[in-house]
Amino acid sequence: MGMRLDRRPLLHHVAIILATMLAAVACSLPTDDEAAIIAPEDLPDALRSDLATTTTVDAGPRSEPIELYLLAAAGDRNVVVQVIREIDAIAGFEQRIGLLFGESFVRTEQEEEDGWSNALREFELIEASVNDSRVAIIDMVALDENGEPITVEAQVLADAVAQLVFTATGFPLDEPILAVRILSNGARTFVPTLEGDTEEVVNRDDFVNYTAEWVPPTTTVASTSTTQGTAPESGGATDNGD
Repeated sequence: MGMRLDRRPLLHHVAIILATMLAAVACSLPTDDEAAIIAPEDLPDALRSDLATTTTVDAGPRSEPIELYLLAAAGDRNVVVQVIREIDAIAGFEQRIGLLFGESFVRTEQEEEDGWSNALREFELIEASVNDSRVAIIDMVALDENGEPITVEAQVLADAVAQLVFTATGFPLDEPILAVRILSNGARTFVPTLEGDTEEVVNRDDFVNYTAEWVPPTTTVASTSTTQGTAPESGGATDNGD
């Protein structure tokens, strides 16, 4: 019959060794009193608050300044004056020129105090576009309080078209607008200009009298003098233009 080994002394010895190792490890760990201060740059990126990412929210279309023209009284005539408004950068021509029409345009307190006016408040924009020849085609109509088309005075129409011409041709486009054609309910209409009424396209030269620098031409009356002389001899020929 074989001899049975007693393993209890061996197990006891192993237990003592493990206890000693655990004690050594425990002594190597810092206690609360000995906690080390770790600089932020030594931390992993995931734990650094100074590297936290932020979420950017798209605020929508970017706005940009737009130049429009109102009217100011200058003696017995009106001149155009430039004002600035904001509009979406992606706005097209119709949206831009449409800012002047009807109730779309609201004057600032200062503009009201200065007495600046907007002749286009009398009109409604039907359609506006720019063709391949860089001509702005603006279809508009004047309406009464009931929304019925009306005929406005020539001066009011001239004021309104002057505003449109200076505004449209002043837009900073890649290909600038060269001229403007005015339609009324889709049909050509006569437009009063400095040189008279026209159905053709118009530009700033046709409304140069709306600039502050313009000086009305002076009319020079030729003086007449009477020269005394001898009366023609009797029987002389007289030219009657026959």
